[in-house]
Amino acid sequence: METLQDGSERDKTTPPSSSSSSSPIPVVTSFWKEFDLEKEKSILDEQRLRIAENQENSQKNRRKLAESTRDFKKASPEDKLGMFNSLLKGYQEEVDNITKRAKFGENAFLNIYQKLYEAPDPFPALASIAEQERKLSEVESENQKMKVELEEFRTEATHLKNQQATIRRLEERNRQLEQQMEEKIKEVVEIKQRNLAEENQKTLELLKDREQALQDQ
Repeated sequence: METLQDGSERDKTTPPSSSSSSSPIPVVTSFWKEFDLEKEKSILDEQRLRIAENQENSQKNRRKLAESTRDFKKASPEDKLGMFNSLLKGYQEEVDNITKRAKFGENAFLNIYQKLYEAPDPFPALASIAEQERKLSEVESENQKMKVELEEFRTEATHLKNQQATIRRLEERNRQLEQQMEEKIKEVVEIKQRNLAEENQKTLELLKDREQALQDQ
């Protein structure tokens, strides 16, 4: 427990360790959303103007009291009796004004202090955000590299596919040429076989003719 300047006590128990391991961002975000910084700045600005106005009035009153005090010192004993009550009243009023200004300043301070006392330290949240930004930047950089590599792989794959298509076309052309060659060889063999058969037939006929001629003699 901690005693504040207004005499109140506030629990300052350390939160459980389980919460410290969680992300501080939601806690910080929730607090500052409810805190409404712009509204508090507007209130502080009004208080600042009032404090400045009070300081200016205080300076005027002190100068007036200083003049009244000098006049009182210079006055004759008879006049001092008449001036004393007025001067005393002026000092009492200024003391009251100083007390009011001090109270106003204290209340203004305690008001913002009590609100900020519960404020979570924004540094862990900011550090967490910065770390997330760093990791996100690394992921984006790695993702960009992977995109480049993927595009290179796609280009290479397309090139390989083109090569494979060319190989398939060449293989098909080679198969066609081999088939045509086989057909040509087969055709040539058939022609030679026919020619050979014709020549053999002619030779047999010639031999038969000679044999017949010999018999006729």
